Amino acid sequence: MRTPANRAPVKVPAWVVPALVVVCAAAGVGSARLFAAPSVVRDYAPIPPGISSRAAVFVVEGVRCVDTAEAAARQLVDVPGVFRLTAWASRAKVEVVFDPAAVNPAALAEAIEGPVLDEATGEYRFGVYAVREVDGVKVDRRQR
Repeated sequence: MRTPANRAPVKVPAWVVPALVVVCAAAGVGSARLFAAPSVVRDYAPIPPGISSRAAVFVVEGVRCVDTAEAAARQLVDVPGVFRLTAWASRAKVEVVFDPAAVNPAALAEAIEGPVLDEATGEYRFGVYAVREVDGVKVDRRQR
């Protein structure tokens, strides 16, 4: 009987290692798309009893990292009827839970796209965010 110390080495074809690297890399990238964690979750106000809330999902050009997602969350601070924002920077997606009697998705998109205060300089920057989709429907820039 052979012991582990005197086992013969296993021979594999030369293409196996690169193939395993490619498979593992593809699995990692693919699973990241399936299991993305939110970058930012911001609660603005609790949902009052008796209010039927609604969620809208926006694809926002300009949300690329945690900092830009935080800045997008600040865009909705003064909007009445907004309860929660959840942003996934890796997907450029923002979900907003709101009171449909107080605000609609078009007004939310307008607030997100509004001028952004640069806290470091105190200046406003324009064109930082652009809403490309609302609830899976592409936004036609010509209609705005």
